[in-house]
Amino acid sequence: MKHLRRILATVALLQATVAAAQSSPPPADSYKNELGVDIANILTFLSKKNESYLVSYKRRFAGRHVLRSGLNLEWSTAKSGYKAVGVRAGYERGSAIGSDRWRLHAGADASFSYRANNFQPAKAIRYGWHPLVGFSYFPVARFSISTEMCLNFYYTDHRNSASYDASANDNVFDVNIGSVGMIVIHYHF
Repeated sequence: MKHLRRILATVALLQATVAAAQSSPPPADSYKNELGVDIANILTFLSKKNESYLVSYKRRFAGRHVLRSGLNLEWSTAKSGYKAVGVRAGYERGSAIGSDRWRLHAGADASFSYRANNFQPAKAIRYGWHPLVGFSYFPVARFSISTEMCLNFYYTDHRNSASYDASANDNVFDVNIGSVGMIVIHYHF
């Protein structure tokens, strides 16, 4: 974790020196690919958001059309821990607001996640749909910082083969506001 913070600080320092030499970044539409990391989930002093995906990839097509995807992985060997994987895919459309440095986007994602506990045979499969709105800021040409907020609609199927309790084997619908506090750093290429 300490090495990751040093690497992020070094990258930020190098980009700050490059930023002094540039007047403004090219439009975000000039790059087709975008790789992002949610730094709020990496930092230890902030709580982990299950709705926010740790690694994301976006592919820009003609104009303002973007296909987006995300991956989340949690793996624990502790007796009280769990193993979980989540994937997300969707569409967004964005436009510049004020200048090429600021962009507003809206879209929707569909998600699937699987979680299994280590100490008991409890499993959960979750399906979701997430309409979203967010904005991005481009301090330099190839990097942007973004955040977004979404409304999460979840359907979760809980299964525990060792339990006779009816609530351990049921289906649940949830609705919540998610991704508040998410801060993603993107590299555009």
